[in-house]
Amino acid sequence: MSKLVFFSASELAKAIRDRTVSSVEVLDAHLEHIALHNSKLNAIITLDAENAYQRAKEADDALARGEIWGRLHGVPVTIKDSLETKGLRTTSSYEPLANYVPTQDATVVARLRAAGAILLGKTNTPKLTTDFQTNSPLFGRTNNPWNLDYTSGGSTGGGAAAVAAGLSPLELGSDLGGSIRVPGHFCGVFGLKPTEHRVSTFGHIPELPGKPKTIRHLQTIGPLARCVEDLRLCLSLIQGLDPQQNWLLPIPTEQSKLENLRAYRYAWTRGFGDIPASTETKRCLEKLALSLENLGCCIEEHNPPNLDFTVARETYSDILRFEFGLSQVNQQQYEHALHKRHRIITELESFLSDWDVWLCPVVPIPAFTHRPSGEPIEIDGKQFPYLKAIGAYTTLFNLAGNPVIVLPFTLSQKGLPIGVQVVGRRGSDMRLIAIAEKLTEITGEYEAPPGY
Repeated sequence: MSKLVFFSASELAKAIRDRTVSSVEVLDAHLEHIALHNSKLNAIITLDAENAYQRAKEADDALARGEIWGRLHGVPVTIKDSLETKGLRTTSSYEPLANYVPTQDATVVARLRAAGAILLGKTNTPKLTTDFQTNSPLFGRTNNPWNLDYTSGGSTGGGAAAVAAGLSPLELGSDLGGSIRVPGHFCGVFGLKPTEHRVSTFGHIPELPGKPKTIRHLQTIGPLARCVEDLRLCLSLIQGLDPQQNWLLPIPTEQSKLENLRAYRYAWTRGFGDIPASTETKRCLEKLALSLENLGCCIEEHNPPNLDFTVARETYSDILRFEFGLSQVNQQQYEHALHKRHRIITELESFLSDWDVWLCPVVPIPAFTHRPSGEPIEIDGKQFPYLKAIGAYTTLFNLAGNPVIVLPFTLSQKGLPIGVQVVGRRGSDMRLIAIAEKLTEITGEYEAPPGY
């Protein structure tokens, strides 16, 4: 195995620019690693090796002439199969799109290409990205690299497995209710759900090609990677206004100067709402809080005092159902849900005005064994509804639009990753990234699963 496959995207970009390694050598290393491991993981479902080779050769030739395309010059990346890629099959695991080849890139894909990234392939997702497990009707099931009998999560399950196993240094995923954060937590990698409307979602499926564009809320696009630095790099490349979506917000000016951990104020929680975290998960959050306290940090256990989590979950569901055309939520009910959303945003922002970040569990439990979608989830011997349990701590931040980073933290008694959500105020993405980077002094760096 080449060590190159576990370099970060930032490290690879620098090595290629410095010409200590060529783009072709980096691509070769990844293709060899994919050939060794992808068949058991089923993470990458469309490999674009021929075009990637051509582009890697062009990248090396350009460097020889003194040309640098951008900050990801010659670096291979993977893209979730729900994002349109010009000239490369894009299905979102939806049977009618089994042979769909887009004629244009999703905005975020175009921006990565413009930065010099080389598209290595597409990663597996459940049908239309609507599950917390990745079991595609077109491509089959993705397995967790830490234990093949366990789910990699969803819906960016293929991407999280690929990054964790060294098949890709950087994945572009999407998050409607936890679809970056749940797989990041299950597979032990870093993930970022940006502030709502900071990154264009144009070219994401759903919405279906050629159909009306109806999705304005909840959905976000962001990276999965093996370090916080790569989250920062990717966000800086994909964020910003897009003429295709006039509701996007200008990027605010932020103060993101690195301080020491004691410069920040931390709230933390063992969980919220009516789904409890497992005892093991609670202990992990307690351990993190104690570590910060022992460093002399200001850290207190709090949940937003006036936030009704049941109302928040119902509001999320009403908005999703209306915008996705899933049920009989009428225009009046939808507008009422948007008013409730505004109140929830106000309450959460008010709470976060007292704290730099809020540390929360990602999912009540670590990864679970593969099972039919909808089968109850067991937490400390008790059964809970599938979607409600897995998304218990993630959907709130899709509703309110906050930026969230998942940091890998520790391993469960069964040797499965456990992560933590680091939540910031809306629009504070770069500051959140700076704090998360400092928190890795406690939570630790990426750890490769055994056998890769």
